[in-house]
This record gives sequence, structure tokens and C-alpha cells, in this order.
Amino acid sequence: MKKIALSVAALFIGAVAFAQFNVSNVNQVGSGNISAVMQTGLSNNSDVDQLGNNNDSDVTQTGTTNDSQVLQGPSSNNNDSSVIQNGISNDSFVWQDGDDNISDVDQVGNNNDSFVDQWGDNNNSDVNQAGNDNNSLVLQGYNGDNHTSVVDQQGNNNISTVLQDGDSNDSYVEQVGNSNISDVDQLGIDNQSTVWQSTFTLGTSDNNDSTVLQNGNDNISFVWQDGDDHTSDVIQSGNNNDAYSDQWGTNSTSTVTQTGNDNESDVFQGYLGTNHNSTVTQTGDLNKSYVFQNGNANLSFVTQLGNNNDSDVNQNGQFNGSTVLQNGNDNTSDVDQDGSANNSNVGQTGNFNISDVIQNGNNNGSGVAQIGNNNDSFVNQQGILNASSVFQSGNLNISDVDQIGNFNFSDVKQFGNNNDSDVNQTGNNNTSGVIQTGNNHWSFVNQQGNLNVSTVSQTGNNHSSIVNQIGNGNSSVVTQSN
Repeated sequence: MKKIALSVAALFIGAVAFAQFNVSNVNQVGSGNISAVMQTGLSNNSDVDQLGNNNDSDVTQTGTTNDSQVLQGPSSNNNDSSVIQNGISNDSFVWQDGDDNISDVDQVGNNNDSFVDQWGDNNNSDVNQAGNDNNSLVLQGYNGDNHTSVVDQQGNNNISTVLQDGDSNDSYVEQVGNSNISDVDQLGIDNQSTVWQSTFTLGTSDNNDSTVLQNGNDNISFVWQDGDDHTSDVIQSGNNNDAYSDQWGTNSTSTVTQTGNDNESDVFQGYLGTNHNSTVTQTGDLNKSYVFQNGNANLSFVTQLGNNNDSDVNQNGQFNGSTVLQNGNDNTSDVDQDGSANNSNVGQTGNFNISDVIQNGNNNGSGVAQIGNNNDSFVNQQGILNASSVFQSGNLNISDVDQIGNFNFSDVKQFGNNNDSDVNQTGNNNTSGVIQTGNNHWSFVNQQGNLNVSTVSQTGNNHSSIVNQIGNGNSSVVTQSN
């Protein structure tokens, strides 16, 4: 019985010892290949296959049940791969199919997964993952060479995917925090993408999601998400487009779509605040859009169809809404909202139209529609619940609306060419209506006080009207025709 017990104990010890063995396989076919494998710990596995000439592989694994596979080949030369894994159950796969590729994988923690696939020549990939359950996928050069990718993930449950197809694309992904997701697809030549999901001081940011798609040449995208629960989508199709999205605070959404060449978009959200939403769509060439949202729950939509259009939206406060539609060429729109629940809608169809909207206060509403060329509209609202509507159809029309006070209403309609309307409302509950049909009309309305009402109608050509109301409860009707 004693001999049987000793035999069973010996078998058990042997089984434990066998389970603790590290495994290394190295297969070299060619000339001048170098492989170094160092494994410290339990049940680590390393497989190195070098098929070609002058390839270099360095694998260091410290911990338990880590797995590394390095394939350099077939018929690949001068590739360099370095894998360092420290922790438990980390997994690294590196495939270098081409020449002069460099891959560096460093994983510290548990259950991290890295997959690097380099085709073509002169590609460079650097993956650094510190934490647990991070995942990185890098695919380079299925149809091209000279790509560069850097992925740095610190925290837990972060996911990064990088696809580079073409030549000389550059991608940098920095994720510090937990459960961040980044997807970068670069299809073309000399595209640059930077995704930074972290605070300014490399503090943690959680649950952010960034998608970048670049299809073309020389596009630039920079996404910075400093805070939690942000979403950013950048789609660039064409050449020389530039997109910058900067999200602070929490729970903001930015979508930028650029189709064409030489478009520029800048989005800044939530330096102080949360829940902003911005959508920018640029189709054409040389369009520029700037969106700044500060406060809470501001909403902006910018659509540019054509060439060389310029839109500037500034929102400070909460629940402000702005919509800008530019369809044509060389149109300019400027919207400034400071307060709460202000709403502005600008529509420009044609060329060389200019719209400027200023809203300072709460619950003001402005609508501007310009159809034609070289029309100019200026709206200034200071107070609460002021409403302005401007409609310009034709060419070279000018409208100026100033509302200082509360509950004022102005409606300006211009049909024709070279018409000029100036409305000034200072006080409360004033109402002005101006309609100009024809050419070369001029109208001036000045209301200072409360509850004044003015109506001006000009039909034909070359009419001129001045209405001056100072006081309360005045009423005026002007009708001119020829």
C-alpha cells in the first residue's frame, strides 16, 4: 500500500509539473534570421515562423497562459517583430507578409488580445495595452506600403481597430479609461488620423466611441474625446479634407461627413456642459464649417452643398437649436446664440448670399431664407420670445432686423432685386410686416415703445417708405404700387 501511495503521488507531481511547462516552437527557413524567446511563468506558448531572409523576432512572456504567434513570411525579408506579454492569458498574433515591416506589441495585464497583420513593405505598427480585456486589431497594406499605426490602450475593455489600405497612411489611437471604442479605416494615400479618448493629462475617459473613415488622399482627421459617453463619426471621401472634433464634458455627439475636396470642419463641444449634438455635412469643394457648443443640450445642423461656402455657429447656454443649409457657392452664414432655447434656421440657395443672426436671451426665434444671389440679411435679437422671419427671393436684396426687448415680431419678404428693408424694434410686443415686390424699393421702420403695429407693402419699382413709431399702441399701414 505504501508503494502504491508513493506511485500515485509521483504521478500527481509529474502531472502538475507537466502542466506548468512553457512551450516554444521556432521554425526558420532562409538566411540570417534571428529569433529570441524568453518565457517565465506557467503554461506560456510561443510559436515563431521565419520564412525568408534577415528577419528578427523577439518574444518575452512573463506570467501564465500567455500565447504568442509570430509569422514572418512566406518569402519575406528584413522584418522586425517584438512581443512582450506580462500577465495572464494575453494573446498576440503578428503576421508580416512583405519586406521591411516593423511590429512592436507590449501587453501588460490580463486577457488582452492583439492581432497585427502587415502586408506590403515598410509598414510600422506599435501596440501598447495595459490593463485587462483590451482588444487591438491592426491591418496594414493589403494594397500598398509605408503605413504607420500606433495604438495605446490603458484601462479595461477598450477596443481599437485600424485598417490601412493604400500608401503612407498614418493612424494614432490613444485610449485611457474603460470601454472605449475606436475604429479607423484609411483607404488611399497620405491620410492622417488621430483619435484621443482621454483627458488632457492622460486621465481616464470611459464609454467613448469614435469612427473614422478616410477614402481618398491627404485627408486629416483629429478626434479628441475628453470625458465620458461621447460619440464621434468622421467620414471623409475625397482629397485634402480636414476634420477636427473636440468633445469635453459628457454624452455629446458629433457627426462630420465630407464629400469632395479641400473641405474644413471644426467642432468644439462641451467645455462646460453635456449632451450636445452637432451634424456637419459638406458636399463639394472648399467649404468651411465651425461649430462651438458650450453649456447643455445644444443642437446644430450644418449642410453645405456646393463650393466655398462658409458657416459659423456659436452656441452658449442650453437647449439652443441652429440649422444652416447652404446650397450653391460662396455663401456665408454666421449664427451666434447666447442664452436658452433660442432657435435659428438659415437657408441659402444661390451664390454669394450673406446671413448674420445674433440671439442673446431666451426663446428667440429667427428664420432666414435666401434664394438668389448676393442677398444680405442681418438679424439681431436681444431679449425674450422675439420672432423674426426674413425671406429674400432675387438678387442684391438687403434686410436688417433689430429686436431689443420682448415679444417683438418682424416679417420681411423681398421679391425682386435691389430691395432694402430696415426694421428696428425697441420695447415689447411690437409688430412689423414688410413686403417688397419688384425692384429698388427702400423701407425703414422704427418702433420704440410697446404694442406698436406697422405694415408696409411696396409693389412695382423705386418706392421709398419711412415709418417712425415712438410710444405705445401706434398703428401704421403703408401701401405703395405702380
